[in-house]
Amino acid sequence: MHNIICKFFGYPKIREDEKDIHIPSGKLTAFLYYILMKKIVSRDEVAGMFWAESTEENAKISLRNALHKIRKTFKSDIILSPNKSILVLNEEINIDIDVKKFEQDPYKNLDLYTEDFLKGFYIKDAIEFDYWCTELNSFYRESFIKNSEKKIKDMFENKNKNIESLISKLLSIDNFNETAYTYLMKFYKINNRYDKVINEYHHLHKLMNEELGINPSKEIENIYNESIKFINRNKNNDKDKVAFEYYSREYEYSIIQKNLDDFQKERAIKSVFVTGESGVGKTILKNHIIEKNNEKFIFYEVFCYKIEERFSFSPWTKIIKLLENDFQKNNIKRPYLWDQLLKNIFFDSVSSIQPSVAIVETKENFNMDLIYSTLSNAFELLSFAKKMIIIFEDIQWADLASINLLIRLILNSNNRVLFFLTESNEMGKNIENIFLPLKDLEKISIVELKRFDRREVEIITKKILGDKITEEGIEEIYKKSKGNAFFLREYIELFKNNEKNQNISSKMYNILDEKFSNLEEQELNILRMISAFYGDVSLDLLLKILDVKAFDILKSINLLSRLNIIEEKKEDTGIILRFTYSAFKDYIYSKLSESSKQILNKEIAKILKIELSNNTKDITIYNKLRYHYKEAKEEIETLKYDVHILNYYLNFNHEIYPNLDDYDLTKQVKLQITNEKVLNWIYEIEKTLLYIKNSKKKEQNIKDIMSIELLFLYCKGRYLVRIGSYSEGVSVINRVIRYSRESQEQNMEIAGYKQMIIYGIQINNSKIMLHNIIKGIKVAKISNKISDMGVFYRLYGVYYLMIGETKSAEALFNKSISIFLALEKIESKNSISIAANYNYIGEIRKSEGRYHDALEYFNSAIDLCKKSEATCLSIFYINAGKTNFLIGNYIEMKKYFLLAEEIVMKFDSYWRVAVLDSFLSLIYFIERDYLTSLQYLKDAISERNIINNSRDIGIIYFVEAIISDKIKNEVDPNSQKIKEFLTENSKSYYYNAIKYLDYVRDQAEIKYLRENFID
Repeated sequence: MHNIICKFFGYPKIREDEKDIHIPSGKLTAFLYYILMKKIVSRDEVAGMFWAESTEENAKISLRNALHKIRKTFKSDIILSPNKSILVLNEEINIDIDVKKFEQDPYKNLDLYTEDFLKGFYIKDAIEFDYWCTELNSFYRESFIKNSEKKIKDMFENKNKNIESLISKLLSIDNFNETAYTYLMKFYKINNRYDKVINEYHHLHKLMNEELGINPSKEIENIYNESIKFINRNKNNDKDKVAFEYYSREYEYSIIQKNLDDFQKERAIKSVFVTGESGVGKTILKNHIIEKNNEKFIFYEVFCYKIEERFSFSPWTKIIKLLENDFQKNNIKRPYLWDQLLKNIFFDSVSSIQPSVAIVETKENFNMDLIYSTLSNAFELLSFAKKMIIIFEDIQWADLASINLLIRLILNSNNRVLFFLTESNEMGKNIENIFLPLKDLEKISIVELKRFDRREVEIITKKILGDKITEEGIEEIYKKSKGNAFFLREYIELFKNNEKNQNISSKMYNILDEKFSNLEEQELNILRMISAFYGDVSLDLLLKILDVKAFDILKSINLLSRLNIIEEKKEDTGIILRFTYSAFKDYIYSKLSESSKQILNKEIAKILKIELSNNTKDITIYNKLRYHYKEAKEEIETLKYDVHILNYYLNFNHEIYPNLDDYDLTKQVKLQITNEKVLNWIYEIEKTLLYIKNSKKKEQNIKDIMSIELLFLYCKGRYLVRIGSYSEGVSVINRVIRYSRESQEQNMEIAGYKQMIIYGIQINNSKIMLHNIIKGIKVAKISNKISDMGVFYRLYGVYYLMIGETKSAEALFNKSISIFLALEKIESKNSISIAANYNYIGEIRKSEGRYHDALEYFNSAIDLCKKSEATCLSIFYINAGKTNFLIGNYIEMKKYFLLAEEIVMKFDSYWRVAVLDSFLSLIYFIERDYLTSLQYLKDAISERNIINNSRDIGIIYFVEAIISDKIKNEVDPNSQKIKEFLTENSKSYYYNAIKYLDYVRDQAEIKYLRENFID
């Protein structure tokens, strides 16, 4: 029994036996969702709901086609028709629907409700279906809220610790739900998480005040006020404890802890120098060290700041203040000269503990030896009872005088004092190098913290988020954080709080505010420009936009690179620049005003347009132009490149032989796109186009809009023809040809003729082909389109092949090959066009019975296109598979047909699917896997009602004839089902095959039948 699992909460998904099911069109999908939910419907009901705009007869035809496509999609008949008026779900199939489970017991199945019912699903011209969806969505939402509130109350009373996740989920659905906030704050309060109580209160207060103009309830106010009383008592390092637990640096921690243990036991004295980029986790590690050793040592900790690096002894001023406080608190006698020397140098007066930088800067004649000696004595006095560790955080901002004093103290320190230093190493100050001699003398241990790698990020993320995070989510977090502990922590929090689409957290924003505040205007200008780019930016392109010479910004680029803000990468095309972290890019771009964004993006688009003029087939530039024009609020230009991208993808997906040269193919990633995505894309473009046409009527750019519409109509018409909607598709393509002639758009006129010729091939109509070939060649000659002439000669060859004149056909195929080989000398190589001709010559050889020669041509075609994975590969594989069958090589036959199936599965197209399914049925029949064979045969036969290609129909009968003849004497119990399915005798299938197969192109198949069946 097959298992079908339907997920209708959130973005809908259907799986059959662990495999995703893809349904081609919007209305088809909606119809399937509807009957899955209703279980039983009338034909009139669904015809009226989904095809109300059609005539009654057309609506019935559309419904029949929909049922056929759905039945073909699943392994078994999912929808049954007990009579002419009713449709029901097949009760023998196990269908599991999350929504139905939720309906039965919402309280127990709250986890099934993830998001809105059929989220993001929309179809055009189906108002009743929309009403139905909206009504159900409201019902399920209210049911979830009501039952969640009840369960939260029960969980709180039972002290269930999982309450927080349910509350978070409820708030993601209903962000004003005071019941949820009340129990969340109660939960935080009883768990002593007062900081979270206060954060939630402020969030709720702001939300309700701004959105509703009201304040939170009295109960919430009381919880908040009680928490305020306790918050100041909660100043331990819980956050860092948790942070270290998850963002563990066990190896580095063990090195430092060993140093401290040796220091305590007087085995060795090595100070510690922890280095690494900002946010890598130095502070978390340091705090963990303090926490673990707080009872063993006295800690004095000071922070160095960039603003203080111009002032001498600024960090030591803070240390002296801490030491002075301990002298006073513990009533310890100060060392000799403490008051007279140090306090006169570092402070305004004996009574003041405020630093006086001016005094330090003017006292040039003080004695460094006296300072060193006095500090050493102070350390000795204060560390008498417990050894001392002095921490300098961000030592890179310390002045040189302070560092020199520190080095001297480390070199000559007694066994009672150890220094712990942290450094952000991307600041370009090379502080670490100053301390390297101390490492050689074994006076200091240098520990470098590096970013977490991909595996470590996965472990950390799963520790914190558990099953809530997918592999895709982990990959996204890793790409954004690059393993930096700070960014990793923040992105995990965003995921945890269902804010993963938010690029920057408030904490990130504050940190980055500080990070970028010290940059000069030139550096900021460079960053602003880089932030506006779609993806990485070449140095050459950046210089063009900034309109400067490389030398003018060299210093700034080097500084930004040293500060680890941008990265440089050398590629064949030159130097590429990018932000080290996506958060840097998002932050800088967010600081730009809307007008600045529009101006920058418009300027970038202008320069990219020039690049595009040199390479009109680079899809990456189209994507960039669409992005930049969208950001620049240029609606017409955005639409223009959206249509160009659609055309490009359809060219790869829905052309039998895509018009892409080898350079295009090597540049592209996998471009497969499903019919459902194409339909949604076409719908969105059509909607935008209509809006722009209505709103821009009075503007001068109406010509541009018409040009965009022409290309869009071409895309739409081509797509409709490919999926078998011939009437509508041909009508649209004829409009394209007519409009192209009127506006003298020769490229589009030629493209229109090609599509009509391909339509003729698809329905096996040579008259339509010849009519459009003649017109196409005429326009191509006038406009000197050599490449198009090569295509038309190939199509002319197909015409002659179809009418049985194989010599003329082969001559035209060779002429087409010559044109493309000659074009290689001045343009990029076009392997697909050459391969297509090889394939047709292979067909001729097959029809002549020269099977091994045919295989050579088919394999040559395959070799030329193997890397591209274009749709035509399936044709070449199918032809090679058929030829191997004819010579009795069933192992090779299976190999080729399985390769063809791999290609076909990636493209939602009906092209040659019936042939593929027929031969796969034959393969499994030969292998005696009768049930699989029967399923493929059913799939092939179901295509009979859609396809209008006599050759494909002939192949179905060809396979039926062979199977029905061979199975007569089979005794295997599983073969009985095939016998029952093939109700006619083999002769009947034989005669039908002869009737439909092409007497020229399918001559080999006809010969095979006649040799195995007696007329």
